Amino acid sequence: MRMLKVMFFLLFCLSVCHGYRLLGLFPFHGKSHFVMFEQLMKGLARKGHQVDVISTFPLKKPYPNYNDIVKLTPPLALVNNMSYEFMQLLLSTNPVYAVATLTGNNICLNLGNPAIQELARNPPRDPSYDAVFIEVRE
Repeated sequence: MRMLKVMFFLLFCLSVCHGYRLLGLFPFHGKSHFVMFEQLMKGLARKGHQVDVISTFPLKKPYPNYNDIVKLTPPLALVNNMSYEFMQLLLSTNPVYAVATLTGNNICLNLGNPAIQELARNPPRDPSYDAVFIEVRE
């Protein structure tokens, strides 16, 4: 009988849950990388968390609990805009330099966005963010 009371108490505690406020910061402008993060953020929003996202790819349709707070502008429009000649030009110089420039320098430029800088200087306080999801590039 005691075990049954404990089980009911635990089930009651699990039923009373509050959603977290989450920030997703994905400054890389590769659509193939963002597809996974978009599904992760939508899944968290679907579970009741308040999700704010900074990325280059805002949602086309509104989604409950999901807000695109900053839309970053990519330096190059790569989605549906890749050609064989462009890749030849990109990789013919120095592939390491090309990748480092496209992923490193441009991400730094994105993080210098005035809206992101304002968010970093004055983060929301009521409620504040409980967790921040970021994309790590190697």
